[in-house]
Amino acid sequence: MGQRAVKQSGAPALRTADPETDQSSDQALLAAVLAQASGHRFGEIEVPVTIARALERMGYEVPTEVQARSIPPLRTGADLIGQAQTGTGKTAAFGIPIVEKIDPAAGHVQALVLTPTRELCVQVTDEIARIGQFRNVKTVAIYGGSSMDRQISALRRGAQVVVGTPGRVLDLIRRGELHLDRVHTVILDEADRMLDMGFIVDVETILSRCPRQRQTALFSATMPYAILRICDRFMRRDATHIAVRPELQTVESVRQLLYFVAEQDKVRALLELTEAFGFDRLLVFRHTQIGVDRLAATLKRRGQNVAALHGGLSQRERDRTLADFKAGRIQFLVATNVASRGLDITDLPYVLNYDIPEDADTYVHRIGRTGRMGKEGTAITFVGEWDLDAWEAIRAQVKAPIEEGELRLYGTA
Repeated sequence: MGQRAVKQSGAPALRTADPETDQSSDQALLAAVLAQASGHRFGEIEVPVTIARALERMGYEVPTEVQARSIPPLRTGADLIGQAQTGTGKTAAFGIPIVEKIDPAAGHVQALVLTPTRELCVQVTDEIARIGQFRNVKTVAIYGGSSMDRQISALRRGAQVVVGTPGRVLDLIRRGELHLDRVHTVILDEADRMLDMGFIVDVETILSRCPRQRQTALFSATMPYAILRICDRFMRRDATHIAVRPELQTVESVRQLLYFVAEQDKVRALLELTEAFGFDRLLVFRHTQIGVDRLAATLKRRGQNVAALHGGLSQRERDRTLADFKAGRIQFLVATNVASRGLDITDLPYVLNYDIPEDADTYVHRIGRTGRMGKEGTAITFVGEWDLDAWEAIRAQVKAPIEEGELRLYGTA
């Protein structure tokens, strides 16, 4: 599972709303906003008894910042623009309000969640299904590379929440199999990734097929102009804005290390650090697909257990590679930014920026693959001779402490 609240031992003290009215008090909503800072439990948010049971079973207790700040306005029906990374608990932040609003007796699509990738689509579907397990909410995942017939059958059986990638969602709309005329809630999850992957035109087309009187929430790690244009065109002027600052998400749980390494020495440096740290699993970032393939091939020639992950691979290849990495059958996973963002890899201990990130946002995205939800992790960055200006710009924006390491290959360790 991906984004979720912090788990703690013991059963959460959940307070439940009147299951007949399914409503929450203003005081409870205010308590939810304050929960993150005050250390209160998830139970400070009054929820219907069926959702309370689900959250208890899932082990949810303390809201993350994005949950504490998003759930109250979403429950009131407000539009919301949220700037937050993956791994911050976004899915539960919009999943709980969605499940509350669903009419389990109605056999039509009531909520739509758009995601950039199949992996994230599956994660979000599973999370919402678990939140809605005691309300009999029917949640369906729709994405390319999988049987369309099975997805159509699921829709025809009366799906109430549809989670999908833009291309497949639009395809099913055009085939007359997916009807959005009674959708009351639309979520755009990781909108900047959908922009990066060329889905924005599809997203705009899908939004134009939804009722004008709806609730829309958009979550994005960055806010480029094209995303702001979508907000302006398709969301209410009084939408609630929240921003979870990246440095607050990494400073405590991720140890950040810097090594100055010439380009021609990076492979040797990686092998030296492998010996020093004893990497069991390491996610390595490169800018391009060609760079990913070249490094993976070089490491393989050196006898390393390595695989590549990028958008040039088929969905089946990507799924198999990711499953092997999660299971520990692959030691090094070399990946591009687009292929790796949104991956939910539990307890990933190490991340390496083999190529320096383009900017501070990308840096935070990358190192956010480790140290998720408070778990400890280590993020290493190689800075070459041509990277100094770019690195200084990143470092100026990342307020967390960054240690400078030394390498034996330069005779300094």
